[in-house]
Amino acid sequence: MRKMVSVSRPNFMNNPATAQSRVEGAAARFRQAMAANNYPLARQCCEEVLRVLPNHMQVLSDYALTLMRVGEHKKSYKIYQKIYQAPAAQRAQASETWLDGLTEVCGWLNKEDEVARYGLESLQNSDVTFSKGAKVAFPSDAPPPINRNNPAENIISFSLYGGQPRYCETLIKNIEVAREFYPDWICRIYLDDSVPQHVWQRLKQPNTQLVDMSHEKTIFPTLWRFLVMDDASVKRYIVRDADSLLSEREVVAVEAWLNSPYWFHHMRDYFSHTELLLAGMWGGCHGVFHNVEQQMRDFIAQYAGSERFTDQYFLKVALWPTVRESILNHDDIFRFHHAQPWPAHQPIRWQTDSFHVGSNAGFASMAGPVENADNGWQQVEITYDGKSWTYPAKIQGETEWVLPMPFFLIDAWKAGDLTVKAL
Repeated sequence: MRKMVSVSRPNFMNNPATAQSRVEGAAARFRQAMAANNYPLARQCCEEVLRVLPNHMQVLSDYALTLMRVGEHKKSYKIYQKIYQAPAAQRAQASETWLDGLTEVCGWLNKEDEVARYGLESLQNSDVTFSKGAKVAFPSDAPPPINRNNPAENIISFSLYGGQPRYCETLIKNIEVAREFYPDWICRIYLDDSVPQHVWQRLKQPNTQLVDMSHEKTIFPTLWRFLVMDDASVKRYIVRDADSLLSEREVVAVEAWLNSPYWFHHMRDYFSHTELLLAGMWGGCHGVFHNVEQQMRDFIAQYAGSERFTDQYFLKVALWPTVRESILNHDDIFRFHHAQPWPAHQPIRWQTDSFHVGSNAGFASMAGPVENADNGWQQVEITYDGKSWTYPAKIQGETEWVLPMPFFLIDAWKAGDLTVKAL
C-alpha cells in the first residue's frame, strides 16, 4: 500500500516579498481583465489575492463586483454585506462605488426595500462629498419657456463614435421616433470619422444636425454631447445615450420639466441608477454654465480614472454643486433630492423584459462562422427592408464572429425579415 504523505502549502505571508509580488501580479491581471470585460478572470485574480489578504476591503469590493457580473448574486450580496457591516474606518478602504454595487445586486435579487435603502444612502453620501464643489450663480430671471416654433433652440444631444451597430442603429432608430416624441426638437449628433459612412448618410435627416468631431483629440467622445451647453443659440437641451431608446415614459417627464420653474431635469428609473447625474438622462437650460469646453479640457488634464466613466465623474464634480440647486428629479425608486414620481404615460412601445428609461438596447448579439478574418474582425453585411449595410464584427476564438445589436434588429433577424452575411 502506497504511503500517503501530506504536503503543506507554502505560507506566502512568511515571505513578504513573495506575497507582495503575487498581489501586484494579480492586481495587474485584474485591471486587464476588467478592461476587457473578462469577469471570470477578474474574479480569479481577486480570489488569488484574498488567499493572501482575506480582509482587504478594496479587493473584497472588487470581488463582490466580479461575482455580480458573472451572475453569482447571492455570493456577491454576502460579500457586500460583509463590507457594509464592517467598521466605518474599514469600509472607507473599499472601492468608491461599493455601495452602488450593493444596491445593484439587491436589484438582481429582487430585494426592493434594500435597493431603496442602500441606493438612497449611496446618493446621499455622494451628495455630501460632491455638493461642496464650486457653484455657479444662476441668472436672476426664471428659465425661459420653450420656444416650440423654433426647434433649433431645443436640442437632444448625443455622442456617437466607433462602428458598432448597438450604438449606430439604436441612434438611427432614435432619430426616427424623435419626430413623433419630440416634434419641436432637433437631434444633434457629435460624431467622428470612426463612424461608418453609411451611418453618417442615414443620420442626415430633417430633424438632425451633425457636428464633425474628427479633429478633436483631447475631449473624450462621451463628453462631446455636453458641448451643447456652450451654444448660445440653444435655449433648452436634453442629453441622451446613443444606445438607449427614447420612449413614451421619458417624454412626459420632460414635458413636466418644461412646465416647471426648474433650470435642470434628471431621471432615475432602475436599481443601478445611483449616480448623482446620469450622463444620458438629464437636461437643462442655457445661461447657467459658460465655457464648458474649457472646463472639460481642464478636467481631463487632471483626471486619472477610467475613460469609460469620465462623463459621469465630470458631471458630479463640475456640474452637480450648481445643478442640485434647481433640478426636477423624476425617481420612484430612491426618491432622492426632492424627487417626484414619474407622470402617467401611454404604453411603452418597446417590448422587452426590463425596459426602462436609459436601458441598453444592445443587450443581445448575432453570431456566425468566420469567412474572412482581418486582424481580429469579420465584415458582416446586414440586409433589412430592402437595404444593406456593413459593420465590423469582433472575432471570438478563431472560428466565430459576434456582433452586439439592438434588440429590435435581433427580433427582425429571428423573424426572418433581416439577413446577415459574412463577407
